[in-house]
Amino acid sequence: MQYRMATKEDIDLLVTLRMDFINIQKDDDRYEEIRKNCYTYFNKAYANDSCDVVLAEENGRCIGTGIVFYYDSVPSPFNTTGKNSYITSMYVEPGYRKQGIGTEILNRVIECAKKRDVTVIFLSASELGRPLYLKQGFMDSKNGMLLDLRGVE
Repeated sequence: MQYRMATKEDIDLLVTLRMDFINIQKDDDRYEEIRKNCYTYFNKAYANDSCDVVLAEENGRCIGTGIVFYYDSVPSPFNTTGKNSYITSMYVEPGYRKQGIGTEILNRVIECAKKRDVTVIFLSASELGRPLYLKQGFMDSKNGMLLDLRGVE
């Protein structure tokens, strides 16, 4: 198993992985829009150095991934620097699970955040991933609300 950091040259792969991860099929009306927006996101993220992507590869094929992106918020008593990160797209192919690959990817994205002096890391856990995150020290948070602005006047 090899682990490496994705680069700008991997954007085609990253878009493909993201589309697979969010399970959007080509016959979905939103497919092309999302695909185009993923390209835009990764191009911008690599241009302004606002994300890191860890890839796990076996025999030259990507079998696992994790993305951490960075953003600033207003400093507060909870986060005095205002430096934040969000982990997303943590995935290991089913045939490779329970072999420590997800743990290694998670450790590597956490290290990326530490090198950037990030104070807080957020994520949304699936039921499958939740035990991994708890084992690594993540805590449940109930401070989330969402306003969907699509269609709001």
